[in-house]
Amino acid sequence: MMKVAKLPGLRIHMKLRHFRLVEMLVATKSIRLAAERLNITPAAVSKSCLELENILGMKLFVRNKGGLIPDPICERFIIAGRRIDSELKNLTADIMLYEESFHGNVKIGFQATLLQDPIVRSVAKIKKTHPGLNLTLEYASRQQLLTGLAANHYDFVFVNLADIPVNKRFGIQQLGTEQYVVATTKETFSIPDVLERWDEFSAGILVIPISGMAMRDRFDSVLAARGLSLPSRRIEINSVVGGERMVALADAFTLLPLTMLRDLGRDIIDPETKLRFLPEMQLEVGMVYLQDTQLSAAAQYASDFIVNKITRTI
Repeated sequence: MMKVAKLPGLRIHMKLRHFRLVEMLVATKSIRLAAERLNITPAAVSKSCLELENILGMKLFVRNKGGLIPDPICERFIIAGRRIDSELKNLTADIMLYEESFHGNVKIGFQATLLQDPIVRSVAKIKKTHPGLNLTLEYASRQQLLTGLAANHYDFVFVNLADIPVNKRFGIQQLGTEQYVVATTKETFSIPDVLERWDEFSAGILVIPISGMAMRDRFDSVLAARGLSLPSRRIEINSVVGGERMVALADAFTLLPLTMLRDLGRDIIDPETKLRFLPEMQLEVGMVYLQDTQLSAAAQYASDFIVNKITRTI
């Protein structure tokens, strides 16, 4: 039961970090995971939670084997914290406009290969123009990015938009589409052609993204619909980094966006070979952001700058 006598001290003793703590604990329902997201120790999370509960005179979480069960009042804390955060962003914007330069931090997540080059170029340009603005560009799997976005770990993310789980908090802006092909170090094949010759290709080694990545899940569905299975000899990876070298060393074939093939200098295809594309393997890419969270002026500037760059490039 709340000890009302303690509430007048709320405005004096409660810190901004307490709002962030509650939101992260509600999102993860785990002291360990919350500590990882906040980049502090589990002991520090427990201490801060106890500190806040002492200020309020009530328990915010019930601990059981399945994790933390938040009290309904936690949702009210999250709403209040977002309002305060929004006002602080407005204050930051006013200060930056006064100084005619952006400062602060913007964290961007990305996974969509098609958008990688314009994003990197944009970030470099923004940094040159606004040296006081700290920009973090983080590559991760789509699920990690969307989970991080929901937890306010990122300001916005660029991902494959195919089959994104429904979340009323997410706003989506489509920026382009990717067509996929199958390639070895020397040859490029249309996916329909590969499926028609699957007995031949499935005898080889396939380098493919891990399950959970949009391209892999879509390809699994394409195979299943035709009664086909992945090769027993395959290498599964969660990043494009090193993928080209792995394909070469294993004498393998791989599934990749046509744009990546061009980035590797493989844009000159035999004119007698006409690539065919599979509608099921066309993936939309774009930006995902939180509709219920106002971006800081710096993050809004970075978002607009990158999106404008992408729309001019693609």
